[in-house]
Amino acid sequence: MQSSSIHIRETNADTESVMRLVEISAGYWLPRALHVVANLAVADAFDEEPRSAADLAKEVGADADALDRVLRLLASHGVFELCGGKYAHNALSRALRNDHPQSMRAYVRLVGLPVFWQSWGALEEVVRSGKPAVSDIFAYFKDHPHETEIFDAGMKSKAETAIPPVIAAYDFSGFGTIGDIGGGLGHLLKAILKSSPKSRGVLFDQPHVVERVEADESIGSRLTSQGGDFFRGPLPCCDLYILMEVLHDWTDQQSLQILKQIRNAGPDAAKLLVVETVLPNESAWAAGKGNHFGHHLGINMLVLTGGRERTPDEFARLFADSGWRLSRMIPTRSPYSIVEAVAM
Repeated sequence: MQSSSIHIRETNADTESVMRLVEISAGYWLPRALHVVANLAVADAFDEEPRSAADLAKEVGADADALDRVLRLLASHGVFELCGGKYAHNALSRALRNDHPQSMRAYVRLVGLPVFWQSWGALEEVVRSGKPAVSDIFAYFKDHPHETEIFDAGMKSKAETAIPPVIAAYDFSGFGTIGDIGGGLGHLLKAILKSSPKSRGVLFDQPHVVERVEADESIGSRLTSQGGDFFRGPLPCCDLYILMEVLHDWTDQQSLQILKQIRNAGPDAAKLLVVETVLPNESAWAAGKGNHFGHHLGINMLVLTGGRERTPDEFARLFADSGWRLSRMIPTRSPYSIVEAVAM
């Protein structure tokens, strides 16, 4: 009797393991359905009243049966609600609307762009070769303006969610000049300057990027832009430097080049903040805290740029080899952490 009970328990455990592998292997079906619904702007097709898939399909230009199946899958995972054969909004689906104050439609479309989707399809070759699927993702976007518009909108929508926790976690008011290196269109730096009215900011990125930065009357002349190459410099002289989701785009050797250029430009009392997802050290895994969004993002960087997410120890080594010293790790109310370093 005891032997039989053990066998049943083992069989149940095996079945659970097998089904878990089935779920993981088919995991991409769900996000792809979300990409399609975001591209079709389905969430914008209705407000609070439930609508049938047939009605929605007419409005967005889709096949009724196909759209119904996609919405049913999403509803089963909490995006939209299925009620009485019709679909209705819930908290997640509302965030796919363009007019939502924290709309994530643009970011979902960004993740589903053909260049990203096709690159992930080449993951096996990436793992075999250790090289990214795209030779130069930044040049790709420079040559594809329509996809660049989606990329910019997606990064803006993500920034509006990620930036407030960063500002809440760090006091920027004590710095006279703040340099946002590789700061894109300036979403982070603008928000920092609004929270720190006595500070000035220098936004540094490639010339074709900073020329698209929109002026902000609430900041005025406190924000200036400088185009250039952070691998070669010269970079602006600032009291505080910020790198938000920059180093993870690059290999360790390339990251060292960036960090050395910043150190060469900064005064001896300069500080540096790296804002990224920080992978848990092995001790965190032992404590059951190994599951982290950074692991997903790390593979995305491998596929698209050849970059990586890093642990605190890996950041410390990068800093030590480039004239900086890791001073502290500051968590935020988001997957991002602030890694603070001081000049040596």
